[in-house]
Amino acid sequence: MFSPQRLLTTSARERCIACLRGLPEFVFEDVSPKKKASVLVPMCVINNEVHLLYTMRSSNLSSHAGQVSFPGGKMDKDEDEIETALRETEEEIGVSPEAVEVWSAMSSVQGRDKNMLITPVVGLIKNFENQTLIRNVNEVEEIFTVPMSALCDRKNHAHLEFEKTILPVFLYEKHKIWGITGFITNFFLQCFIPTESYQCDFLRKKFEIHELLPSKL
Repeated sequence: MFSPQRLLTTSARERCIACLRGLPEFVFEDVSPKKKASVLVPMCVINNEVHLLYTMRSSNLSSHAGQVSFPGGKMDKDEDEIETALRETEEEIGVSPEAVEVWSAMSSVQGRDKNMLITPVVGLIKNFENQTLIRNVNEVEEIFTVPMSALCDRKNHAHLEFEKTILPVFLYEKHKIWGITGFITNFFLQCFIPTESYQCDFLRKKFEIHELLPSKL
């Protein structure tokens, strides 16, 4: 059901890209962001199933320490969103830009603090099982992947209510994927997975924000 033979065909790719490009921007009307960033939403194939790759941010970082994220960061001058996402991916996990088949940028999402505008870029890491990942120990605590079957399993769905908005939470093993990363994951899946295979149920379990934040030692 979640094999590359089904999800990574030319027709599936074109359908997904058309959907991604039709998504609205998710921005606050009252605050204009001052900074721009970009993240890669990296697909990969492991044991004939499509996965998404995530990182857990280092506990030493000043912002979002210990939280799950996609590879990415702030845009440098004279960069576009795709260049930023690919550069940051190489810096964080050692995957070169040449190893990524870029599909499309998604609509931008404004960060929770409203000062950052984040553009997700969807791409496929080619020949992933032959890739050697190099973790940037200063920025990344862990690199892990989540199979599509787990992301689409409603038993792994939950939510956080933030400013009267229901935000998706995905559970996988010890990890909780939430915040902007969970938000992007959900909209990507809506475009990537056929509707009959992605029937989400985020209301089945509720988290408070203190339950999602990494515990401080």
